[in-house]
Amino acid sequence: MTNRPHADYSNDGASDAECQLPAPSGQGPMSRRRLFRIGGAAAAAVSGIAFGATAAPAGATAAPASAVRGQPPVSSWFDLDEPGSPLFVNQRLRDFRTIMQSFAVDSVGGHVYVVQVTQAGTSLPGDEPGDEEYARRAARGDLTMTKLDMAGNKLGHMYLKRFGHGVAIGVERSGDSVHLWTEIDAVTEGANGWGTRLVRFPFEDGGVIDADVTPGLQRRELLPGVDRTTVNVDPAYNTLVMRYRRDGGFRYALFRLSHVRQARPSYTPIADVAQPDELIGTVFQGFASFGQYLYLLDGQIYSDSNPPEEKGNVHLTRVNWHTGETEQRVHTIDGHELHRREPEGMGVWLDEPGDLGSARLGFAFGTSLSADPAEDRLCTIFYKDSPRR
Repeated sequence: MTNRPHADYSNDGASDAECQLPAPSGQGPMSRRRLFRIGGAAAAAVSGIAFGATAAPAGATAAPASAVRGQPPVSSWFDLDEPGSPLFVNQRLRDFRTIMQSFAVDSVGGHVYVVQVTQAGTSLPGDEPGDEEYARRAARGDLTMTKLDMAGNKLGHMYLKRFGHGVAIGVERSGDSVHLWTEIDAVTEGANGWGTRLVRFPFEDGGVIDADVTPGLQRRELLPGVDRTTVNVDPAYNTLVMRYRRDGGFRYALFRLSHVRQARPSYTPIADVAQPDELIGTVFQGFASFGQYLYLLDGQIYSDSNPPEEKGNVHLTRVNWHTGETEQRVHTIDGHELHRREPEGMGVWLDEPGDLGSARLGFAFGTSLSADPAEDRLCTIFYKDSPRR
């Protein structure tokens, strides 16, 4: 079994071209798959940016229904120096020849959702000759989503065609209803497809969504004239954060989830900040928001220039939504003993729904059972808990 040639790193963690191996022997066309049809409204154009910075009531233990209108919430924060704990380690996803890209946790349902670029040899509805090749999947932005329980056991999967690279995803729960948020409408840049809009959809085991043909998708174009749009959801404060690129620079916009859930003529962020200068020259790997803070992940897979003996170059950063300033940046060594250990995505969840004190800040790694480059790509998630006031 041999690897594909290594690809250059980009500032969005697009290193999984090096992680794609030939499809497992004997894998044939996918059977009994169906196009997933989802109801919803079309996206609308956008205008305006507003920013405020006043306080919400302190000392609350229950999660608020939404962020304070017109301003980011005030909240506790995670100390990034505190050691992390494993949610699970070295768990197998639907595809095991491509590395995971990001994840989201629904603690109410006890589910974890993970996305990765679809591996070579997978046949999907509507494919043309050659579409099963990894390079085509990556360039077009075809993703595989795996649903797991909180111990990392597989529960199901679905496919997302022409979506993007999966740098981040979000999960939204409303009562018994659960929806995922991802990027969609990928355009190819370099070797990978990158989303240009956001989309909201329910998970369906065995389903396939094709951005080009599936009708009624709940697309959202939250800001005009931007690309590289990726998304995460803060379930504690019911906000949605979108990372985007404008004029060559990356920024983050925070929205009320209740607003972006609806099709509207425009969407106004309650905060908008630039990606901090501390990340210049790093390999960006994920983001999440909790209350008034934005958390960022960067770093690379172990290699000759990033050896495991030095415990890697993975960093976590905390940015204040109110000021746009970096408040903490640390070199994290959680899971440093694991093989490969490429940082891949962040997520926030409440371990006890409704209790802000149970919030967890998760960050993931693509790992393997050994340093052999032919090993399967596995999923590992760590978290930091006990947010401080």
